[in-house]
Amino acid sequence: MRRVYYRSYDAEISSEAFVRETGGEPETFAIADIGDVAIKIVERNWWEPWRAKQVWVLLARYRGRSVTLYESREPRVFNMVTRALQRALEERPRPPRPEDTGGTPFRPWG
Repeated sequence: MRRVYYRSYDAEISSEAFVRETGGEPETFAIADIGDVAIKIVERNWWEPWRAKQVWVLLARYRGRSVTLYESREPRVFNMVTRALQRALEERPRPPRPEDTGGTPFRPWG
């Protein structure tokens, strides 16, 4: 059963996918393939007063490449998105352990 953790005009996080809407074609990332999530804070230049001073960026590894999942100037919204992604990642199905299947440990490339 599909469960939605966060929904807004620019992103939706469900038990199946992270969908980012950037104004063009939406980008979809399967929750099962997201790994190594990191947060980065980008400081803007002081001579650009029309821009927010900081932009919060959510980075991850997705199918062997580094991607930007989400970015926001609002810490409160960014925290909600980050928490929703954390819940989706915690509740995704785990692959069977080698001890349970009787096989040897296998780690896929990428």
